[in-house]
Amino acid sequence: MLISPQLARDTLADLTKDCGLPLAPDELIPGKGDFLDHGHILIGDVAVRGYKDKGRWKYDDRDIRRAGQTLAAVTVDHGDVVEAQVPSRRYFDDRASYEDWNRADWGRTLNYWIYDAARRSRRRDASEAYDDFVSDVWSSRYTIGAHGLPGQLTFDELISFYGERTVAGTRPLKLLTWSGTHWVLPRAYADMLDRWQERDRALAEQARICTGCRRRGSRCAWRTTTANGYVTLCPACSGEAFQAYTGDLQGVAYSSLRRTHRADEYLCCLCRESRASIWDHCHDHGYVRGPVCASCNTFEGKGVAFLRRNGSVQHLLGCRGCRERRTLPRRFHLEVALDHLEEVERHGRCRHRPHAYRGEYVHGVHRITLSCHAHASTSRWTRETTVAEAADMVRAFVDSALSSAPVG
Repeated sequence: MLISPQLARDTLADLTKDCGLPLAPDELIPGKGDFLDHGHILIGDVAVRGYKDKGRWKYDDRDIRRAGQTLAAVTVDHGDVVEAQVPSRRYFDDRASYEDWNRADWGRTLNYWIYDAARRSRRRDASEAYDDFVSDVWSSRYTIGAHGLPGQLTFDELISFYGERTVAGTRPLKLLTWSGTHWVLPRAYADMLDRWQERDRALAEQARICTGCRRRGSRCAWRTTTANGYVTLCPACSGEAFQAYTGDLQGVAYSSLRRTHRADEYLCCLCRESRASIWDHCHDHGYVRGPVCASCNTFEGKGVAFLRRNGSVQHLLGCRGCRERRTLPRRFHLEVALDHLEEVERHGRCRHRPHAYRGEYVHGVHRITLSCHAHASTSRWTRETTVAEAADMVRAFVDSALSSAPVG
């Protein structure tokens, strides 16, 4: 029987109430994207699969009970300990790639917490100059003291910053102990974290494999959502499995379309690599633009970064209202104005492009601050742009996009 995340949490908490592990059953309440990596939540070294049912994530009651019984049986001998290998620089000297940083690694996570807490602790000292705040974490001020932590960090401060953070659905700082010479963890717990690490990595590796052709992709690159959860399909297999969108529904009112046509029958019309999950539509005019995947839908909120992506402006102009009025949705107007000011404004004779910041908006006027990184200490100035001026910039931007769009 499938049960809600709330019931799963309560069931696990009840089954493990006498467990010696510092469990965090709330990990079963999924956040956005929690199932993206491999479709499971790990509590300790036990993986619990998530199931999509009527648009909501749920768990199998049998899986939750099995996990609870397994974890409840774990005994923790606080007299049998192993060195925790913290704090240690080696995790940061490896120059790990972004992908490596996102692999399950409990040692790297604990070390990050400790050194970040050391930085944050220093910033609490009002007598420190700002330049000291941003200094290298590996400077002499962060050497390990007699208390076993970097700089002036105390264990109480570490707990205040990271005591509720979790690894493998547990709170490791609750079992971390100072022996007088090094930090230790109960052996049974450290062994469990090792098993969690291997299990999580194995699941993530399996999730890279296309279910169609068995090719291996990069982390999460080919994960696509379906009515039943995530699957892994490479662009070629997605192209074969889902129909390409030809634009035949552009200009149709979203309110009349969403109940009669399924977006997930199509390939995303923006990236053309993943299965679409929603109908993208203009919130200003109510017209459909096309089916998009969750990733592209999220990227649309990135403002100018989205506008600079190939085909993005033409996609927005798939809204009949925007195209006829030669405009873009209102939420893009200030973004276009900021980009325009960065293009035309300069600090004196400096040739460097400045950076424009959102400022106050009062009575139809945007007060925008600009700064030049080449003259950081002296170059900050403001420009006022009215709503009408921003609309004119958008119209010019759209005209340029339409004139450069490929014919047909």
